[in-house]
Amino acid sequence: MSKDVTKPTASKQARDAKDPASRLKGELMEDALGRMLGEEGEKTAPGTPRVILALANFARSGWDRAKVLQRAVFKAAAGSGLEMKFAFYGGDDAAGVRRCRITTRWITDPDDMAAVMDRAECSCGCYVNIRDVLAQSVKEAEERPLRAVIIVGDAFHDDPDGLDEAAISANRLRRAGTRVFLMQLGDDLITARRLQYLARVSGGAYFRFDPRTQERQFSEMWKAVSAYASGGEEAVKMTGGQAATLLLQHLKQGPMSIIEKRDRVRVDIKK
Repeated sequence: MSKDVTKPTASKQARDAKDPASRLKGELMEDALGRMLGEEGEKTAPGTPRVILALANFARSGWDRAKVLQRAVFKAAAGSGLEMKFAFYGGDDAAGVRRCRITTRWITDPDDMAAVMDRAECSCGCYVNIRDVLAQSVKEAEERPLRAVIIVGDAFHDDPDGLDEAAISANRLRRAGTRVFLMQLGDDLITARRLQYLARVSGGAYFRFDPRTQERQFSEMWKAVSAYASGGEEAVKMTGGQAATLLLQHLKQGPMSIIEKRDRVRVDIKK
């Protein structure tokens, strides 16, 4: 490193290390520099397709729907050796925030998966943070390649710094070849803004559906996501249809190169 470069003071280094927005901006700028230098672009996690399916939903209908959806993923991945883990939010911690838990073993059968989900089922309605499941997914990806992390939920409650932490994790997953799919059920506008921001800065794919009026659209998009989980982009192309085309467009979008001004992307959590 050139001696002409002035090193940050210890206090500034400590402050930056604790500031999620600064760390996120640094990682995004590093990615942008890599693309300028022609470094390796987007990739798909190799080997056995492995997926984490995460559910954060208050309504019982959300749990029932998730059981149907996981069967669709296994059906789409028939013969590929798909392995899946289930993530959910269990009991509260000391701050009243629901703890995120991920099954310890990889599941290869939809009936087995459904049984695990039945045992994990809870009615939360409390505070849940998306950064928790993404941070745990990064740890999983460090142990074995992950094809996708699919998060289905109706509401998340991350504060601004928490969203930046979530974006850091999602961006690290993208670097490792893991696609993050954010699928919102319902019409909570604050959650929509949170997830839109997260997808924009990390290169994730966000979709919002109201199952009461968009059942067919949701089913088609889930089919396309399932195809990606089993066989990557080529499998999505073979699926065909409007949903597959839309998903492919999302997959081509990279993370934003420089984080926007905070006052333009902050979410008013008081509403």
